[in-house]
Amino acid sequence: MSHYSARSGIITITLYRSIPMSELNPQESDAVFGGQNLPPINAAVLGGEVGIKKRLQYEKSIARENKFWHNFKYLHGFSQYIVFEPHVKIINPQETAYFLRDYRYNPPPNNISFEDKFDALVKQTRASEVEGLFFGCLSNEKLINILVDNCKKLKKLKALCLGAISEDEQMISEIYHGDISRILLAYDKLEILQIRGRYLRFCTKLHHQNLKSLTIISGGLNRESLLDINELDLPALEYLEIWLGSKEYGSNSSITDLMPIISGDKFPKLKYLGFKNCEYTDDIAFELARSPIIEKLLELDLSMGALGDDALSAVLSCPMINELDKLDVSQNFISDGFIAEKLPQFKLNCELITEGQRQVYPYDDYGNEINEREYRYCVVAE
Repeated sequence: MSHYSARSGIITITLYRSIPMSELNPQESDAVFGGQNLPPINAAVLGGEVGIKKRLQYEKSIARENKFWHNFKYLHGFSQYIVFEPHVKIINPQETAYFLRDYRYNPPPNNISFEDKFDALVKQTRASEVEGLFFGCLSNEKLINILVDNCKKLKKLKALCLGAISEDEQMISEIYHGDISRILLAYDKLEILQIRGRYLRFCTKLHHQNLKSLTIISGGLNRESLLDINELDLPALEYLEIWLGSKEYGSNSSITDLMPIISGDKFPKLKYLGFKNCEYTDDIAFELARSPIIEKLLELDLSMGALGDDALSAVLSCPMINELDKLDVSQNFISDGFIAEKLPQFKLNCELITEGQRQVYPYDDYGNEINEREYRYCVVAE
């Protein structure tokens, strides 16, 4: 991987290994059963500018792939997670996130249904103190019904993840959620919502006073989902991460659909903005270069997409670029020549991440020169 330090002007190269999604999702053997609190630099607080900056510090020490559990754990302030089974007692619920999962293949001995696991959790006397839950459920519409029906038993829930299931059991393009707005209406104290999957909607225009972080990880997010997000009233939102995905798997949006967010007016408290895993990253970059939103952000993330040299140059030429703490353009289509020769000319005073760039072969099977931009692709689709 390559990492460019704006302050030193040095590019360092190290080996880069792609980690399969099956390694990134929580495993039962990952459970921590207490006594391993992290040092302060690794334990980001919920929300706030301090929390975002803590996250930025921590990200320097972890792999650049967005590990689903690691994001939940460190972005949202939990020091441990426990795979919940009926025999597990709720302990230290302010620092512990509980993981409930289904099994499509090879369930462990004496496995019970997801519904029975959830019922066992909410029947415990300390269920009302639980602040973090994440789910690997094969039927997320059923899960949403269960969560809504039990909202009074989970009064302090602040952080919720849906779709934490390995690709061996369910590919990201096969994960359907339905109407997410029902969760926001039921849980008015929710601060963090992280969703992994393809089809999701926010069918109700709503106001949510406390939501600070919204992450949508998709291999093909449809236009209707983005239009729904544009209709949400989230005055506390500081962190917005959207993986837009491939048109082959349902992504039919365009730059026009993102303009309410890019303008900077929609979510005025935003400190982190990520338009990731996108096939039209160039269009996003050109619009961001003209937007005042960069002046407000601490971090801008355009990684895993189809960004090229010209669009990156436009962003780096923005007068407000050095108001950022970090700009992540890793895993795009930026040329080695641009990284080696052009980047030092910008005199950047923010951290720029450029690792894992890809290339498109400039000729088709018949030796004809192609339009390289048309053949760029995002990282995650199926």
